[in-house]
Amino acid sequence: MTLPTPRLTEEKEPFIPYVEEKDYPEELLPVLDPYKERMGFIPNALKLYMHRPEISGTLWSLNSKIMRDPSSTLDQELKRKLAVVACKINGCTYCTAHSCGMLLNDGEDGAEGWDIGEDGLAELLTNPQPEDDFEKACFDYVQAASFDPTDVPDEVLENLKMNLTPAQIVELSCVVGFWKMYNTIHDSLHIPLEQRLLGVSGYVDI
Repeated sequence: MTLPTPRLTEEKEPFIPYVEEKDYPEELLPVLDPYKERMGFIPNALKLYMHRPEISGTLWSLNSKIMRDPSSTLDQELKRKLAVVACKINGCTYCTAHSCGMLLNDGEDGAEGWDIGEDGLAELLTNPQPEDDFEKACFDYVQAASFDPTDVPDEVLENLKMNLTPAQIVELSCVVGFWKMYNTIHDSLHIPLEQRLLGVSGYVDI
């Protein structure tokens, strides 16, 4: 399978200026350096967040705690797949494309990646296939909670309780809530998708 035709062909300009690299707040550099190593670049969203460094540091720490902390009770690759599902349901092209890009990346350049392949990504975006009851419980919850957090069916919650520990359930709910927040911020600011990820936009049928 080949990548679909990109929905976007040229990176747009932000409606407010990015913080220039020479002006990156010094106190954020210890966080930015590993972020750049993991991503392979500094995302446009971060270049806007740096207008408010006091908020940026907290948000980036929260991101890491939920998605990749050593204390995690859920598998990191699974959480990245769940993030794709949540972001797509939330309608956020920017975050969906970023999460897709990480899953497609082979990780050989030192950046975060799982090399799931184009077929695997297309399946995830159109018809996710959980590997077992544990994953099914996670996907069902993320889909229901992202569509309408006030109306998660009782059977979905009961299935969570049967297959996950309380710690895993809380972590999973934070994955949903974190991406709902990030998606809202990034969509409302119309953050442009980076040129290097425009090709991934062909997958993001939002």
